[in-house]
Amino acid sequence: MNDSPSLLARGAAGFAALMMTAVGCRSPRTEAARPKLIVLLAIDQLRADLLDRYDSLFTGGFRRLRDKGIRFTNTTVDHAITISHPGHVTLATGMVPARHGIVDAAFFEGPPGQRRLVDALEDPQEKILGSPDEKGVSPWKILVPTFPEWMAKADSRSREVALGSGRFSSLLHAGHLRGDVYWYSIPAGRYVTSSYYRREYPDWLERFNRDALPRFQKESSPWEDQVSESGHSLAVPDAVLFEADHVHVAFPHRLEDVAPADRIADPKARDKALAWWIATTPALDAATLALARESVRALSLGQRESTDYLAIVASQVDDIGHWYGPFSLEQLDNLLRLDREMGEFFTFLDEAVGEGKYLVALSADHGAPNIPEVDRESGRYARRLSEKEIQAALDAADKMASAAPGTPAEIAQRVADTLNRYDFVSDAMTPETLGLPGGSCDPYTQLFRNSFRVDRVPRFPFFSFSHEGQGVGRYGVVVRLTRGTMPDFDPSVHGSPYEVDRNVPLLFMGTGVIPGLSDVRARTVDVAPTLARLAGIPVPPDLDGRPLILTSGR
Repeated sequence: MNDSPSLLARGAAGFAALMMTAVGCRSPRTEAARPKLIVLLAIDQLRADLLDRYDSLFTGGFRRLRDKGIRFTNTTVDHAITISHPGHVTLATGMVPARHGIVDAAFFEGPPGQRRLVDALEDPQEKILGSPDEKGVSPWKILVPTFPEWMAKADSRSREVALGSGRFSSLLHAGHLRGDVYWYSIPAGRYVTSSYYRREYPDWLERFNRDALPRFQKESSPWEDQVSESGHSLAVPDAVLFEADHVHVAFPHRLEDVAPADRIADPKARDKALAWWIATTPALDAATLALARESVRALSLGQRESTDYLAIVASQVDDIGHWYGPFSLEQLDNLLRLDREMGEFFTFLDEAVGEGKYLVALSADHGAPNIPEVDRESGRYARRLSEKEIQAALDAADKMASAAPGTPAEIAQRVADTLNRYDFVSDAMTPETLGLPGGSCDPYTQLFRNSFRVDRVPRFPFFSFSHEGQGVGRYGVVVRLTRGTMPDFDPSVHGSPYEVDRNVPLLFMGTGVIPGLSDVRARTVDVAPTLARLAGIPVPPDLDGRPLILTSGR
């Protein structure tokens, strides 16, 4: 039932010293020392060891960040439900999900006994501009301001832009700040926004969607190897049988391999297929970085008196990781391409803003586990939990919940007791357990407290795909699966509180940064307050994170 908390215990003394030092470092920076542009690169699902694993192959943006920036080698996500939505909002707010409110992509909301499943972003009062078939979204369930909101409050002349490859990803960083917030939509086949942020698209975005984006969509098929760019051929036999498409044994990947012929024969149907296909390949992140360059040009970001902000969410590591796993040839190919594109983007910023005049931060919302079958072949314990097994446990929990009357607390305890009898459940926790600040000192319990609110209970990992709204979260119960157990939703599924899902990279490069390494414990809640200190704006006093000291050393 108990798992070793080795990573949480590691570096505790260094972390305490960091906190004592960091709290006092909130004084405004001089105008000359402030960056003209702050860029946050949030790489969805980028686990920390991937950058170390392929270090010798990087020649572009990852190479420059690792050589010219400061790298925190002991960085964690400090909440249990390691899903993209809460992870991105944590990067943007400096608060854990229990406080910023986005505890999951969907969660059970309401008072005990009356909770119902809701989407974290859906808002019927808004719409997606130019995409009438999509449901409207807004940030109204985010309970606290984001970093770009801090910037706008400190300087009304500053400009803040958020761009994302993944659906709604940039919204999670922008928060309530209205303006230039865009993400790629598969149904629309273009970059879109919510009516919450704008009532019409600016000309520069319309031009990009019309003139530039089709090139990336067409170039995403075929998904070629990297021979000409890096000299590292990936066109080799791929013997992994556990990847999602079950088609490819080597590069290249082509649309024709996965889309029915009748779906792509008609030109209009092919356009729709390409809109979907680009979202499964490295080409979408390349398009998003090209859109970032266009935003810098159109809005003169970093070229005025104020400090501006640009958040970029690159989501293809996540999409490819789910399908093929973190150590697949596809993921390596994707990382090499992303490395190249980021390098070109930094070179562009050198010319547009000025080398040394901008600041880049790179981190991730969460990590990712290996494909369980790959782990088992290597002799490690791994278990794929089937939908049938989850459904049986859910049905048993529902039966116990309705077996006798009781208070919400009594029903939650019965449900938790039922689930704790399954060998794949390490712990089923009730609201009473998670709501006791002086209760269990188990580090995983604390991680779940950081992902839990009595009025918003995470859906993951114990819910039904077949029966909408069924899940133990409606009773206020959250579940920790045993280490090495993964729900069978995709070949690789993140979301656990274990190290492989919580260890992420953290690098800073540019204005105010002294290059080097630091093994001081850092957390994703520290990113926003660190950026605020470097921007010379007030750091909110009640954050869960604190500014990091960007000097090398141990």
